[in-house]
Amino acid sequence: MEIHSLNINKILAPLFDFGNPDLYFLIVLSILNAVALCFLSNKFLQIIQISNYNLKLYGKWVKDTKAKWVSRVSLLAFLSFLSVYAISVLFSQFLENKLFGYLGLIFYFAFIVIFVLELRKIPQKKPLKITKRMMRIYVILFALYAGITFGLLTLSLSYSNHLRVSVITLVPVLIPIIVPFATILIYPIEKLIYNYYKLKCKKELRKHSNLIKIGITGSYGKTSTKRFLYQFLTKKYKVCTTPSSYNTPMGICKVVLNDLKDDDEIFIAEMGANKVGDIKELCDMVEVDAGLITAVGPQHLETFKSLDNIISTKSELFKSLKDDAYCVFNVSNENTKKMFGDCELKNKIAVCGKNSFVQAKNIVATKDGLEFVLLYNENEYKTKTKILGEHNVQNILCAAALAIKLGLSIDEILDIIPTLESAEHRLELKQLDNNILIIDDSFNSNIQGTAVALKTLKLFSNNRKIIVTPGLVELGKTENSENVEFGKRIADVCDLVILVGKNQSENIKKGLLEKGFNEEKVIFKETLFEVTNLFKTILQSGDVVLLENDLPDNYK
Repeated sequence: MEIHSLNINKILAPLFDFGNPDLYFLIVLSILNAVALCFLSNKFLQIIQISNYNLKLYGKWVKDTKAKWVSRVSLLAFLSFLSVYAISVLFSQFLENKLFGYLGLIFYFAFIVIFVLELRKIPQKKPLKITKRMMRIYVILFALYAGITFGLLTLSLSYSNHLRVSVITLVPVLIPIIVPFATILIYPIEKLIYNYYKLKCKKELRKHSNLIKIGITGSYGKTSTKRFLYQFLTKKYKVCTTPSSYNTPMGICKVVLNDLKDDDEIFIAEMGANKVGDIKELCDMVEVDAGLITAVGPQHLETFKSLDNIISTKSELFKSLKDDAYCVFNVSNENTKKMFGDCELKNKIAVCGKNSFVQAKNIVATKDGLEFVLLYNENEYKTKTKILGEHNVQNILCAAALAIKLGLSIDEILDIIPTLESAEHRLELKQLDNNILIIDDSFNSNIQGTAVALKTLKLFSNNRKIIVTPGLVELGKTENSENVEFGKRIADVCDLVILVGKNQSENIKKGLLEKGFNEEKVIFKETLFEVTNLFKTILQSGDVVLLENDLPDNYK
């Protein structure tokens, strides 16, 4: 053992002599390898980013995809090692100059370039976004890759000249581990930045002393209700709202710091959550003056663990409000009704239930929209909207109730309802050429939402009805059984079913077949991009296509 240690010292001591050109060669080689490995890490970084830097979700992706991408980089490392090692041995047999053994690295870097280029050809719904945070992670990754490469190179010198270069081809095997490790290392810095922006956002909102700040939460209907409320309130006020599904602390910070104007009178913040305490954190940051709670159910059960945790988290909104603040509850939902009963605010408002502040009756859903009678202040008002989906009556009424409390008249509400526009990708009706209709309900499906979407699709009784779906996710232990039931509901409505990805396709198909659906009318595709190409050959004039849920890349 002592002899071997002496041999290592004898080899390494001259290497670290600054006059030794081999030292600089190894440094350059380490830098090149680190750069190459940073590019090679992009798929893993994309998943980390899509998962909101949640390592549990990253691990779930590895498991759900059966480590497909781990296997690919491992195969690249194995083939590279064989190529470099074989060439090193081959040249050493015929040539004394060891530099020729380094020629095998051409294959290694060529394999990486091919891998990266092929990866870029794969369509991504949400490609890796090079943010400031991602750049910081790249810096950490570069340092780790360079350090590991240099360490392996120097250690290999004491064992074999042939391993001198070959060892660096094994580093890609570590990518699936090093990427989350880099995320962990940089977490303290990110936490400081995160808290800085939260504090900055809070200070900015406090500058607008007369600004009314509204928080909207719930398991379903947040974005649609927010959009309807915005359209109501702009009739009378200057309103700033979070766009699309910006419902995280950093999303809200971005809107406040970049979009909020000095003369804005109302700020509407959609508030999302994945765990207990998330809504309270948002409420503390925004310091909400009014609240609105839509339907609450078993969405994101995988992270919340129980329905009670979801209800408790959504309740954080009304618990953060002042005693005299307005808070609207959609009491047609049993969970929200329970929250309404638990709420001790003086100005809590029940909507969509018997004897509610605002309610509806005689709801008629058609393929052209909704017709219903709005009940308010003991009066009845017949109205209609081009919005699809019977559940949207509840979302409209919730928004209308809060708008009335904030000063709009019932006449103004009735004027606006027929002009309401749906939120993007939420039962959004689009017309293509050849009289083909698309019902775009691709944003984050839930059990209730899919039922309404299928009911809407069924209204097109004289058309061929097609559904494209990857199924339901984030439902915890009930996910498989719920997708079987989803398949059964699809069988009652659709003429053709296109299932996307492997995540829940088998469970949906099981439900379809149990209801006697024709197996020949079930088509499997790996990605939505393949479905787009399929549309070119199968769609006919008059078809109605329901796009139900569009899972991000971390479900593949």
